[in-house]
Amino acid sequence: MLSVRAAAAAACCTPKLRAIPATSALMKLAHRGIVVGHDGKNFNTVLLQVPQAEEWLIERFGQYNRTAKPGLNFAIPLIESIAYKRSLKEATIPIHPQTAITKDNVHVKLDGAVYTKVENTYHAAYGIEKPEYMISVLAQSAMRKEVGNLELDQLFLEREKLNAGIAYALDEATKPWGIRVLRYEIADITVDRGTREAMERQSNAERVRRAEVLESQGYRQRLINQSEGDRQSAINSAQGEAESIRLKAQAEADMIRVVAEAHADSTRVAAVATADSLRSIAAAVGEPHGHEAMMQRLAEKYVSELADMAKHSQMIIVPDKPN
Repeated sequence: MLSVRAAAAAACCTPKLRAIPATSALMKLAHRGIVVGHDGKNFNTVLLQVPQAEEWLIERFGQYNRTAKPGLNFAIPLIESIAYKRSLKEATIPIHPQTAITKDNVHVKLDGAVYTKVENTYHAAYGIEKPEYMISVLAQSAMRKEVGNLELDQLFLEREKLNAGIAYALDEATKPWGIRVLRYEIADITVDRGTREAMERQSNAERVRRAEVLESQGYRQRLINQSEGDRQSAINSAQGEAESIRLKAQAEADMIRVVAEAHADSTRVAAVATADSLRSIAAAVGEPHGHEAMMQRLAEKYVSELADMAKHSQMIIVPDKPN
């Protein structure tokens, strides 16, 4: 009875026990970072087929012997062992959310990723234990240090500067390990609810302030434009009035000049006619019986004038000798 139960229990438990190592193996094979396989626990198959962009470090009697390059290599069983496998590809190390304190004492959580590349497999194997873990710890420390130098507002505005500072600090620290840190990228920055609400109120107040400033600037510009328009209108009106006065004065001056010229011409013509008449009279007087004719003409004119005077006057004095 006991043997039957034990066999049944073994039959029930065996698939589960076998499934667990298979699942963990698939998970480990799916992960490709700096370390390939298990350090110190890699199986020696004598003929080693090293994949492209990988290097395997072979030890003989526990001491480093050589580095197997990509391609077909040979390792003596029992004497030599594959101590380390390192990938030469660019690898990503995720940095889980970590709490940091800004310069203005605000608690924030940041997560990101470190991008690394192995340049010297010997130093990456014998110079450090668990390189991915060590780089992750260094990244967390560098991140806290860089965040502590910035205020919360600067943290959101100067993310590129923060990434560059963390990447530089990590690269300087990992150079002795034969590993280069190419860059660091912050994925997300989170703050607590109270800080987030305060930031929202601050941003709303800033938007309201900007709206009021824009509105006041628009009102000021409108007044300036209106005053400039009134000023230009007054200038244009004054210039138009001045031009009208100038044209009117010029027209009057032209009219006066024309009238004066016409009057002068009339006077000159009258004078010429008078002179001609006097010359004609003088010539007529100088002729025979000219004097008597002139006297006769004056007498007629005299009588005509007396008749005209008599029409407008009640009393008239007539001389007895008109001549």
